[in-house]
Amino acid sequence: MKKKLYKLSLIMLIIALGVLLINYFFFHFVTDEGITLIWHPEAGKPFVAELIGDLAVLFIFGSVTTALAATVLFGEENDKE
Repeated sequence: MKKKLYKLSLIMLIIALGVLLINYFFFHFVTDEGITLIWHPEAGKPFVAELIGDLAVLFIFGSVTTALAATVLFGEENDKE
């Protein structure tokens, strides 16, 4: 069970990094006119970028919580599984 929780934690972390990359794209390359290939220093759609960033933070929080639960709940004695 410990290995499964660590695997879930790793998958959630990878998803969070992917969502952060999407957030970077939305922050710098999406404007009111649509998708552009020009980098903008300010967000064109700040609310959308904020929501995507919040989703990434929730995945990071879930990843850390899952890894902590695996460590605390299934200590050294359950490594045989």
